[in-house]
Amino acid sequence: MILVGGGATPSEVPQMLIRLAGGTEARIVVLAHSQREVVRGAQRSAGFFRENGARNLIAPDTLDPDEIAALVETAQGVWIPGGDQNRFMERLGASWRLRTALRAVLARGGVVGGTSAGASLMGARMPTGEESPDGNLQAGSSALAPALNLLPNTVIDQHFLKRRRLPRLLCAVLEYPSLTGIGVDENAWCLVQGNTLSVQRGQVVIVRARARPHREANLLGCRDLQLQVLLPNDKVNL
Repeated sequence: MILVGGGATPSEVPQMLIRLAGGTEARIVVLAHSQREVVRGAQRSAGFFRENGARNLIAPDTLDPDEIAALVETAQGVWIPGGDQNRFMERLGASWRLRTALRAVLARGGVVGGTSAGASLMGARMPTGEESPDGNLQAGSSALAPALNLLPNTVIDQHFLKRRRLPRLLCAVLEYPSLTGIGVDENAWCLVQGNTLSVQRGQVVIVRARARPHREANLLGCRDLQLQVLLPNDKVNL
């Protein structure tokens, strides 16, 4: 799995996805359904992957989840560009067949990757963007919603340090302590292979609640939080 924090996607990302999928002839499906204009987003992402060597690529613009699932069922790689993760889930998230097909890509040794909203979709839950403007560590101040659950027991945030999103990831972990928080900074990216996350570029922040969180009124607290700031070549077990 490839997680990119947003910003300009370096050419090394599609090249890595193509390699992990099995090479330039591997079947790759681009799902641009987090973008407002699916057709334009699909064409742009498809062009980017073709420029970087993909020869067997399809970027569907249909909104029919069964048609999309049928394509993913034959894929060795899937890419989800940025946009709005809520929009993607509204359009396609209810499709059990598509979620199953995406998990099957990983199960058979393929790769799924995404940038920005596409990365947030990989977790068990995702930030919706609805949050307190004050950055308070209070119950309900940063809303989460179910995501694709391709990386179970995680919540993934993007543009992380650039947009000062540590408070909302802290809220997520304090309200859902079974989740590991992964904050991928803008222009950063990482690989997840098996249970190991390895940083390829930039900074990635990991947040875990190591003690049971507690509350006082609406305030959230925890006596033992683990916070790791990972740099390129750093690895961590999730």
